[in-house]
Amino acid sequence: MVKAVVDTNLLISSLISPFSYPREIEKSWRAGKFILVTSREIVEEINCVLHLPRIQVKYHLAETDIQAFILTLIHKSNCVTGELAIKGVAPDPGDDKIISCAVEGKAQFIATGDKALRQLKEYHGIKIVSAEEFIRFLNTMMHEPDSTI
Repeated sequence: MVKAVVDTNLLISSLISPFSYPREIEKSWRAGKFILVTSREIVEEINCVLHLPRIQVKYHLAETDIQAFILTLIHKSNCVTGELAIKGVAPDPGDDKIISCAVEGKAQFIATGDKALRQLKEYHGIKIVSAEEFIRFLNTMMHEPDSTI
Protein backbone atom coordinates (compact mmCIF):
# COMPACT_ATOMS: atom_id res chain seq x y z
CA MET A 1 0.00 0.00 0.00
CA VAL A 2 1.14 3.54 -0.75
CA LYS A 3 2.61 5.52 2.11
CA ALA A 4 2.46 9.32 2.12
CA VAL A 5 3.39 12.23 4.33
CA VAL A 6 0.75 14.93 4.15
CA ASP A 7 2.22 18.32 5.01
CA THR A 8 0.86 20.22 8.01
CA ASN A 9 -0.71 22.87 5.77
CA LEU A 10 -2.88 20.25 4.04
CA LEU A 11 -3.80 18.43 7.23
CA ILE A 12 -4.92 21.70 8.81
CA SER A 13 -6.85 22.61 5.66
CA SER A 14 -8.56 19.22 5.75
CA LEU A 15 -10.08 20.16 9.10
CA ILE A 16 -11.12 23.73 8.25
CA SER A 17 -12.04 23.43 4.55
CA PRO A 18 -14.82 20.88 4.06
CA PHE A 19 -14.91 21.05 0.25
CA SER A 20 -11.26 20.84 -0.72
CA TYR A 21 -8.56 18.52 -1.99
CA PRO A 22 -7.04 18.35 1.51
CA ARG A 23 -10.40 17.07 2.83
CA GLU A 24 -10.47 14.48 0.03
CA ILE A 25 -7.00 13.37 1.11
CA GLU A 26 -8.16 13.03 4.71
CA LYS A 27 -11.23 11.03 3.63
CA SER A 28 -9.04 8.79 1.46
CA TRP A 29 -6.71 8.15 4.40
CA ARG A 30 -9.58 7.37 6.75
CA ALA A 31 -11.01 5.04 4.10
CA GLY A 32 -7.72 3.12 4.00
CA LYS A 33 -6.69 4.13 0.49
CA PHE A 34 -3.17 4.99 1.68
CA ILE A 35 -1.06 4.90 4.84
CA LEU A 36 -0.51 8.32 6.41
CA VAL A 37 3.03 8.70 7.72
CA THR A 38 3.55 11.37 10.34
CA SER A 39 5.78 12.25 13.28
CA ARG A 40 5.36 13.72 16.73
CA GLU A 41 6.91 16.97 15.46
CA ILE A 42 4.34 17.25 12.65
CA VAL A 43 1.42 16.49 14.98
CA GLU A 44 2.71 19.05 17.51
CA GLU A 45 2.90 21.71 14.79
CA ILE A 46 -0.68 20.97 13.73
CA ASN A 47 -1.86 21.19 17.33
CA CYS A 48 -0.09 24.55 17.83
CA VAL A 49 -1.47 26.06 14.61
CA LEU A 50 -5.02 24.92 15.36
CA HIS A 51 -4.77 26.68 18.75
CA LEU A 52 -3.56 30.00 17.32
CA PRO A 53 -6.03 32.75 18.27
CA ARG A 54 -6.41 33.91 14.65
CA ILE A 55 -7.30 30.36 13.56
CA GLN A 56 -9.67 29.91 16.50
CA VAL A 57 -11.49 33.17 15.74
CA LYS A 58 -11.71 32.66 11.99
CA TYR A 59 -12.80 29.00 11.94
CA HIS A 60 -14.61 28.62 15.30
CA LEU A 61 -12.94 25.30 16.02
CA ALA A 62 -14.22 23.43 19.04
CA GLU A 63 -11.55 22.07 21.37
CA THR A 64 -13.20 18.64 21.19
CA ASP A 65 -12.88 18.65 17.38
CA ILE A 66 -9.21 19.65 17.57
CA GLN A 67 -8.42 16.98 20.14
CA ALA A 68 -10.31 14.30 18.21
CA PHE A 69 -8.36 15.21 15.07
CA ILE A 70 -5.00 15.16 16.91
CA LEU A 71 -5.77 11.83 18.60
CA THR A 72 -6.80 10.33 15.27
CA LEU A 73 -3.50 11.47 13.74
CA ILE A 74 -1.56 9.94 16.62
CA HIS A 75 -3.41 6.63 16.72
CA LYS A 76 -4.39 5.98 13.11
CA SER A 77 -1.26 7.09 11.26
CA ASN A 78 2.11 5.42 10.96
CA CYS A 79 3.92 7.74 13.39
CA VAL A 80 7.70 7.51 12.98
CA THR A 81 10.06 7.99 15.91
CA GLY A 82 11.58 11.16 14.54
CA GLU A 83 15.13 9.94 15.01
CA LEU A 84 16.14 10.85 11.45
CA ALA A 85 16.92 14.56 11.07
CA ILE A 86 17.67 15.62 7.50
CA LYS A 87 18.88 19.20 7.31
CA GLY A 88 19.27 21.71 4.49
CA VAL A 89 17.16 19.94 1.86
CA ALA A 90 13.91 21.91 1.91
CA PRO A 91 13.89 25.55 0.74
CA ASP A 92 12.38 26.42 4.16
CA PRO A 93 14.34 24.78 7.00
CA GLY A 94 11.05 24.24 8.83
CA ASP A 95 10.03 21.79 6.11
CA ASP A 96 13.03 19.50 6.62
CA LYS A 97 10.92 17.65 9.21
CA ILE A 98 8.48 16.70 6.44
CA ILE A 99 11.27 15.25 4.31
CA SER A 100 12.83 13.51 7.33
CA CYS A 101 9.47 11.94 8.18
CA ALA A 102 8.99 10.72 4.59
CA VAL A 103 12.44 9.14 4.44
CA GLU A 104 12.18 7.57 7.89
CA GLY A 105 8.66 6.27 7.18
CA LYS A 106 9.63 4.97 3.73
CA ALA A 107 6.88 7.05 2.08
CA GLN A 108 6.47 7.20 -1.68
CA PHE A 109 4.81 10.64 -1.61
CA ILE A 110 4.82 13.97 0.14
CA ALA A 111 1.60 15.89 -0.50
CA THR A 112 2.01 19.59 0.21
CA GLY A 113 0.49 22.97 -0.47
CA ASP A 114 3.94 24.56 -0.21
CA LYS A 115 5.03 25.62 -3.71
CA ALA A 116 8.68 25.99 -2.71
CA LEU A 117 8.78 22.45 -1.32
CA ARG A 118 7.04 21.12 -4.44
CA GLN A 119 9.78 22.65 -6.60
CA LEU A 120 12.05 19.87 -5.34
CA LYS A 121 9.71 17.45 -7.21
CA GLU A 122 11.42 14.44 -5.68
CA TYR A 123 13.83 13.49 -2.92
CA HIS A 124 15.42 10.03 -2.78
CA GLY A 125 12.58 8.61 -4.88
CA ILE A 126 9.84 10.29 -2.85
CA LYS A 127 7.55 12.27 -5.14
CA ILE A 128 6.61 15.73 -3.85
CA VAL A 129 3.18 16.68 -5.19
CA SER A 130 0.21 18.99 -4.68
CA ALA A 131 -2.99 17.86 -2.99
CA GLU A 132 -4.75 17.72 -6.34
CA GLU A 133 -1.97 15.58 -7.89
CA PHE A 134 -2.06 13.19 -4.94
CA ILE A 135 -5.85 12.80 -5.18
CA ARG A 136 -5.52 12.14 -8.93
CA PHE A 137 -2.91 9.47 -8.19
CA LEU A 138 -5.14 7.83 -5.57
CA ASN A 139 -8.12 7.84 -7.92
CA THR A 140 -6.02 6.32 -10.70
CA MET A 141 -4.63 3.71 -8.34
CA MET A 142 -8.13 2.72 -7.23
CA HIS A 143 -9.08 2.04 -10.86
CA GLU A 144 -5.83 0.15 -11.54
CA PRO A 145 -5.18 -2.09 -8.53
CA ASP A 146 -1.94 -3.44 -9.97
CA SER A 147 -0.48 -0.03 -10.80
CA THR A 148 2.98 0.71 -9.56
CA ILE A 149 4.68 3.93 -8.66
